[in-house]
Amino acid sequence: MGRIHRYEGEEVIVEFNMGRCIHTGDCTHALPEVFDVKRSGRWVHPDAASANAVAKVCADCPTGALRCISKATGLAMDVAPDNNSVQVIPDGPLYVHAQMTLNGIALAPHRAAFCRCGRSRLMPYCDNSHREAGFTDDGDVSLPMPSAMEGGGDLAITYKPGSPLLLEGPFTLLDASGASVCDSGKAAMCRCGTSNMKPYCDGSHQDIGFEQDE
Repeated sequence: MGRIHRYEGEEVIVEFNMGRCIHTGDCTHALPEVFDVKRSGRWVHPDAASANAVAKVCADCPTGALRCISKATGLAMDVAPDNNSVQVIPDGPLYVHAQMTLNGIALAPHRAAFCRCGRSRLMPYCDNSHREAGFTDDGDVSLPMPSAMEGGGDLAITYKPGSPLLLEGPFTLLDASGASVCDSGKAAMCRCGTSNMKPYCDGSHQDIGFEQDE
């Protein structure tokens, strides 16, 4: 999804997926000498900091828009987390940090932001449409729904047009503050924006005839 822009340095290559970026500003705040949108032309300058520093910022990108590749090995420098997590962002998307698949296809890197407002034009990913739509949700989880979580493994994420985001596999649900809410092995997350049990689906998509998908 999205066009991949590649910025080559002496030691690393930074890949930027414009379609996954929702302009959180994490990279520009962490390493402004590398990620500088105020410059004309190339906005990523991999040699302006150490390779490890660039790799860390790319690995911390909450949407997976950035990926850092070692020129020596040809391999991505981000590592799968020890524990899969899904965080509810206030008035915004779900941040997933996991070894994951989307509709059966391995998703790299290990981070993604998934739409909760129902308005994204890049479903199931967030594209910041929640801002213009005026989507509101404080990111608290008033009714945790834990379920059996056995061992490690990938988080399998699936969706169909007009349906919730289905998660199957071990993960920890985090609230807006990053605090652990519960551990789960299976959950259905709202994508239409109208559930009364956010972040979980309560079937409201059926009542409103939700069909927003690519």
